[in-house]
Amino acid sequence: MGAERLHPAASATRPTVLYVDDDAPNRQAFQAAFRRDMDILLAGTSLEALDLLTKHQVHVIITDQRMPLTQGHELLRLVRERHPRVRRMLVTGYADLQAVIDAVNQGGVMHYIPKPWNTGDVLNAVRDAFAGYLEEAERTAYTERLVQANQQLEFALRQHLLS
Repeated sequence: MGAERLHPAASATRPTVLYVDDDAPNRQAFQAAFRRDMDILLAGTSLEALDLLTKHQVHVIITDQRMPLTQGHELLRLVRERHPRVRRMLVTGYADLQAVIDAVNQGGVMHYIPKPWNTGDVLNAVRDAFAGYLEEAERTAYTERLVQANQQLEFALRQHLLS
């Protein structure tokens, strides 16, 4: 079960979504449903997902809750720690309230998707998440520009005071 890369490059107008599910038909269904709207990375395990996150810029991760070894909320907790800018979503076919609570509290999940998922709802959730990702990136870049401008002004002021 290898990790799969379906689109070579993400653009600023298309989100890159990492979909994690141990069930290959579910991964195939996700890819078929959304390949026109987003760049998709697929992983069958949490380890594959974490590896892809280190190798690719991912905007949104959507993971199934019930997987062997590492449950979805545990993966999202790790993603939150290691890749805090990535937007996190949980999908599950089970009415497991504790899993949803854990995902929200530990994984910082921004959206819960029930199985079977509605294509329009998933697409809207990903678009909202991607917009939030871009807004945060712009705020971060703006803050960095302000800090750099402030440092330059402080340097110029020191030079002026010393002369």
